[in-house]
Amino acid sequence: MHYKGNRDREKFWETFIRLREDPHIQELKKYPNHYISNLYDHSSRVALCAYDLSRRLYLDIDGRSLAIGAMLHDYYLYQARHNEEIRTKDHWFGHPDTALKNAEKEFQLSELEKNIITSHMWPLTFRHFPRSREAVLVCLADKICAFGEGVLKRNYVRMQRKQGR
Repeated sequence: MHYKGNRDREKFWETFIRLREDPHIQELKKYPNHYISNLYDHSSRVALCAYDLSRRLYLDIDGRSLAIGAMLHDYYLYQARHNEEIRTKDHWFGHPDTALKNAEKEFQLSELEKNIITSHMWPLTFRHFPRSREAVLVCLADKICAFGEGVLKRNYVRMQRKQGR
């Protein structure tokens, strides 16, 4: 059992590092996310948070799929806040399907990885239920990271106001 956990940790790190260097993933740097970040940084934080949760909860996970699903969960490739064609509600409910369609064009995905991507907004996307530990971890990690990014944004705005900008 310890061997499997160590091997899956290695698979997570190997996959995570390889994906962060992938030119398709590098494209995520172009798209702002939660005002203070971009999709590349957000997805990296979600992957690391999901991995950390798996370790803290002593869960056996598929490290490779966890890294892939987390890094591609927001692979929707548009600016959500400045896209007049896409309303906020449409983005919240629709971007997991868009992320999956885009990811399938560039990457070979397992059914586990597809579910991680499509279910990360659950329960908003009620029909896409997380069906694995990895999908639940990414769903939780995405909410944790989005909350943290929201707090950072609020603190940044307060600081700007104090400085009169």
